[in-house]
Amino acid sequence: MGDFGDPLNRNNPAVQARTKAQNRANVLQLKLIGQSHPTGLTTNLLRLFEPRAPFEYKPPVEKRKCPPYTGMAQFVSQFAEPSDPEYAPPVIKGETPVRIFAL
Repeated sequence: MGDFGDPLNRNNPAVQARTKAQNRANVLQLKLIGQSHPTGLTTNLLRLFEPRAPFEYKPPVEKRKCPPYTGMAQFVSQFAEPSDPEYAPPVIKGETPVRIFAL
């Protein structure tokens, strides 16, 4: 009798013979496919590896003349000096611990 715990009935000789015959048929089909190309790839897969058309030649882009680099030396005289009122950090008008205790 067969094994009742095996739902696929793998221990049955008839099932094993059928699967072996199917495997042989699959192998033969694969061998026939492989005869069309040395790599054994199907035509659908071979199309993916076909080379594309070459690129159209375009002449190199002309380089434009850029203006020369300039520095900041002309603006240094307009910077704030340490003695100027603009140079001091801004005063934050908010509650500070000194103001809270002073009130």
